[in-house]
Amino acid sequence: MQKITLPVTWLKGLWFAVLFLAGSIAFPAFAQDRPGRPAAPPQRPPAPRPVAPPPAQRPQVQPARPPQQRPPAPPGNVRPPGNTRPPGNTRPPNYRPPVHHRPPHHRPIHHRPPGWRPNRPAYTRPPHAWGGHRYYTYHHYYYHPYRPYVFGPAWHPLGFFLSAVAATATIVAINDRQYRYDAGVFYAPSNGGYQVVAPPFGAIVPVYPPDAVSMQVGGDVYYYFGGTFYAPAPNGYQVVRAPAGAIVYNLPDGCTQVQAGNITYLQYNGDYYQPIVFNGQPAYEVVNMEQ
Repeated sequence: MQKITLPVTWLKGLWFAVLFLAGSIAFPAFAQDRPGRPAAPPQRPPAPRPVAPPPAQRPQVQPARPPQQRPPAPPGNVRPPGNTRPPGNTRPPNYRPPVHHRPPHHRPIHHRPPGWRPNRPAYTRPPHAWGGHRYYTYHHYYYHPYRPYVFGPAWHPLGFFLSAVAATATIVAINDRQYRYDAGVFYAPSNGGYQVVAPPFGAIVPVYPPDAVSMQVGGDVYYYFGGTFYAPAPNGYQVVRAPAGAIVYNLPDGCTQVQAGNITYLQYNGDYYQPIVFNGQPAYEVVNMEQ
């Protein structure tokens, strides 16, 4: 068998390698079993690396909200909708409704003034009592402004003065006094001339004014002109008092307004007229006044 001879340098290196390996194995065990030396503290785990925060994002701008409008405040006597209580002046449905009383009803009357013939209609409306008098009418009172009416160019109101009357004027004598009558106007001598006066009742004229309006009241025929009523007479037409119930549409200048409570009457030559509406037009009804 052939003998292998290794170089000395290799042998030394191998020897040192064996010693280093044996020392590296025995030294940790010897260090742990050595008395009086504390064991090495356990090593802490490496601290985690700080993570960089994400880049800051710009805040998104929200669109501006429209200003909120407050609901209108409820009226003072009405509760808001959220409250289930009813308003203070309204009763709940389970209460009895209020009782409305009917206005007083006037009992119809049947009044025919003394001296009226049976064919004249009786009054069925109660009279208006004021100042110790009773005012009877067929129609309801309806106020409208009093506007004096002019009954033609030859007509003149009370108090009008003329230096001379027309040659066609008629002389009318009554109660020992003479008048001049012309076209529905009566004149009396005054201060060297003539002044318009109220027609004297009972006076008879040969003809009634040409523009007079004829009407029937209680079966009798009358003619009306300038605030005066004429009735047929044996020798012409007689000036009479305004018949109760007659309706006219115009009154002359010279009327006096008489306030009787809540009713305003018009008085002309001693007769009373109540404002009414007849056939859709302002009119006046002659009042029957009794004590």
